[in-house]
Amino acid sequence: MVTATRDSLRGVTEHSNYADGTMSECTLSEPNVVHTACGDFVPHYSEPDVRTKDLKSMSFYPSGAVRTISLEQQTLVPTVLGALPAELVTFYETGELDSVFPLNGQISFSWSEAEERKLAKPFAFSFSFGEFTTTVINVRFYPTGEVKSLTMWPGESIKLKTPAGFYPCRAGLRLHPSGALASFEPAMPIAIRTPIGFVQAYDVDAFTMAGDQNSVRFDEDGHLTHVSTSGDILIESDASTTHRISSRTRLALSRDVPVKLAVEISFVGDHVLIDNGETQESIPLAGTKFMALPDIDTESLGSCDLGCESCSLGCA
Repeated sequence: MVTATRDSLRGVTEHSNYADGTMSECTLSEPNVVHTACGDFVPHYSEPDVRTKDLKSMSFYPSGAVRTISLEQQTLVPTVLGALPAELVTFYETGELDSVFPLNGQISFSWSEAEERKLAKPFAFSFSFGEFTTTVINVRFYPTGEVKSLTMWPGESIKLKTPAGFYPCRAGLRLHPSGALASFEPAMPIAIRTPIGFVQAYDVDAFTMAGDQNSVRFDEDGHLTHVSTSGDILIESDASTTHRISSRTRLALSRDVPVKLAVEISFVGDHVLIDNGETQESIPLAGTKFMALPDIDTESLGSCDLGCESCSLGCA
């Protein structure tokens, strides 16, 4: 476990504490060296500029263990993928590397996402489900060191060989510790064969800043366990208390427009769990008929250059 305290750090200019007085985060004005399981790091201490205006140097768990270190300069971090450049590193409470962020500029009125994006450099990745080159916001790791997930910059897309077929991916993907694909976020609505029939998998309002929770998920053996879609799920069964579960509508996370939220469909044993955020029902697959009626706002999807062979919405 990596620990640091206010007394052990030089040049603490600002800090905040947990209720018990333990420091939760701090800003530094002098160089310090923090020893970790993956190397020695120098937290950010120089004068703030337009890109680092509100940058905190370090944050901590309630136990005092180091949670994050914003680095003084981009530093190579040893990983199973090789040495990755980082401006921000995060740790598990037990001290193992959690994630690497190649860039860590503070997006604000004075420093835009577009300006930060210009600094991003592409990386080549090779996994059992595909080789691709893309720019990433972060790479996460399991405590044992294996890659856990990738989060790509908005607008990036790659093609993957998934257990359900070849599909385009945006936002991010997650891996099992074995290296098998655990989940991905479709870059366009895609027809996925599921235990309840074909479903147009896509989340219009997917949280694109984290690649850990995605619309299409698989277990370690490649069996489909979850899809997200927008629209209506019609149910015909004596065992069900409802006959239709529909998407709710709210303003999008990133745009001031109404969108239909995803209906989450999970497959657990011989049951399907359908959840729209208000209604949640577990229904036996046997003796039940389902029909998924997609209602995906194609105008809110933005431009797409991946082709339409997997999409039946007629955007073109």
